[in-house]
Amino acid sequence: MSLKIKIAARLKAKAAGVNLSQARIDAIVTRAEKGLTDESDDTAIDANLDIINELTPFKEIASYDDHQRAKAKKEADEKEAARLKAIEEGKTPEPDADPNESSTDKLLKALMIKLDKQNEEISAIKGEKVTSTRREQFIKSMEGTSAEYQARELKKFDRISFKDDADFTSFLEDTKDDHAGAVQEASNADLGNDRPAGGTGGGNASTKKEATAAEVEAAFTNLKI
Repeated sequence: MSLKIKIAARLKAKAAGVNLSQARIDAIVTRAEKGLTDESDDTAIDANLDIINELTPFKEIASYDDHQRAKAKKEADEKEAARLKAIEEGKTPEPDADPNESSTDKLLKALMIKLDKQNEEISAIKGEKVTSTRREQFIKSMEGTSAEYQARELKKFDRISFKDDADFTSFLEDTKDDHAGAVQEASNADLGNDRPAGGTGGGNASTKKEATAAEVEAAFTNLKI
């Protein structure tokens, strides 16, 4: 029987009931080998094991290992719960850390994450600017129409999501006839309200004017739900 096997057997006998992991048993056996040979008897082996037990009690080692295992399990459970919650909320779970990852790799990864967030913020800002510019173009395309008409059309416009510039340009072209019709309708209404000079009521020609930007915004605000 080899020395390692004999030491392990004596350790299990002396530490009966102590929950030592295999890694701990191997480490204690290695320490207990010092000064022993394959011919060493149980008395010599026990003497070495007793010295080790006095310096680092086997029960305390087992207790510490139990604590570490429980801690590792708790952290693993919490990590898994967080991962499942992220998936449920439609988020991307944090990837597991690579134990072989160098400090340089970690730094580069952190920089890439930061750059990605900055790019997202820039894209959001650009998107807001595009939306604002398109809204201004749409208002300009409605020049000559009444404030009420523009407010009503803006309310519809703000609910539209355009795929790209081409989609928006097509929308502007499609709505030109609508705007022209609104202008003509307003003009016809004005003609119907005109009265001959000196006629009943003595009214003048219609004084209806095109909507200013301020009037459009005011009317649009009043129409909002």
